Amino acid sequence: MKISFKNINFNTDVNLPESIENFNLKIKHICNNLSALNIVRDKKLLIQTIEQTEKFKKNKKNFVIFGTGGSNLGAKALINICINKPKNIFFFDNIDPLFFQNEIMNLDIEYTGFIVISKSGKTPETLSQLGCIINIAKEKNILEILYKNILVVTEFNESPIYNFAKKNSLKLLEHKKDIGGRYSIFSNVGMIPAVLAGLDVKKIHQGALNAIDKNDFTNSLQFAQIFKFCSSNFFSLNVMMTYSDGLKYFGKWYLQLWAESIGKKNRGVTALHSIGTTDQHSQLQLYLDGPKDKFFTFIKSNHKNKGLKIDTEIMKSESVNYLINKKMGDLMHAEQEATIDTFKLNKFKFREIIIDSIDEESIGALMANSIIETIASCIYFNVDPFDQPAVEQGKKLTEKYLS
Repeated sequence: MKISFKNINFNTDVNLPESIENFNLKIKHICNNLSALNIVRDKKLLIQTIEQTEKFKKNKKNFVIFGTGGSNLGAKALINICINKPKNIFFFDNIDPLFFQNEIMNLDIEYTGFIVISKSGKTPETLSQLGCIINIAKEKNILEILYKNILVVTEFNESPIYNFAKKNSLKLLEHKKDIGGRYSIFSNVGMIPAVLAGLDVKKIHQGALNAIDKNDFTNSLQFAQIFKFCSSNFFSLNVMMTYSDGLKYFGKWYLQLWAESIGKKNRGVTALHSIGTTDQHSQLQLYLDGPKDKFFTFIKSNHKNKGLKIDTEIMKSESVNYLINKKMGDLMHAEQEATIDTFKLNKFKFREIIIDSIDEESIGALMANSIIETIASCIYFNVDPFDQPAVEQGKKLTEKYLS
């Protein structure tokens, strides 16, 4: 297993209710029957997705992904594990008009593949992005070429994007109805961009499958219980600190997964993502000396003897003895361990997730575990892990303002 959990002073004062076993049975039933997780068992569907993506990839120099939230963040997180990140894949998850215009106008539309992802087929941001690129193609008189370069992933329901794709014979793949956007990472939503980036998506699925099949739910349940049932602290903040730039967008994906799932009915816990070592210089003071309302997760790996060697001569001349004969990874590893030891010495409640190497298999396992933990937390807080009712009001008001 490429990922392991180490709990430090973790659940010694968790006061569990008599009904805890009913909660746990419900959590296990949901996770064992969740399409978003069980899709990693469908090898035939994955091979089909790979073949469809490779076919779409031909004769194209660049690729653009239109989508927001779950239609974008998961794929971004997968591709971000690449040390040599592809320079021909562009994610557009926002509608800042000036940045969007500048980036899009610099692309050669005739040799660019556009992947349009929207579960509902009604997402206004994605509709506006698609509408803008169509307008550009009309002005350049290359609309037919553009249509051949578009791949749409959406539910096969009546919707603006689905109807448009059907009318214009665009390449169309189904977004599974029973897989919510923020849970869609292992479906074609996450796998298509990952294939384009050259990732081994079979290993991503295998990592997730390993986590699911080997998960006895102990770690996931303990993690979720500490937010709801800890008797000595009320943890209102769930802080994740990742010690690798390769997990930067995993953190962003996790924030959506957690916040949109658990924040309901005036209940929930706010998730924060910090990056080590960068945020040690901006947030660590608050974490260590501020309110004790945070539970911490450190995701770490072995950085020893990795990266470039630090110049020995200048370190000797300036008496920076601790950096003599060291590589940058040695400093990263020392800071990672020193921070964790500081939390341990100060008796903070936290856990470590240890990843041997950040690759396809480990990111698949990490994401599958995150989904299970999130669902468990929601069940303990008695909220639905799969809806997002509060968001709908803003969507309706947006339509009203534009009208």
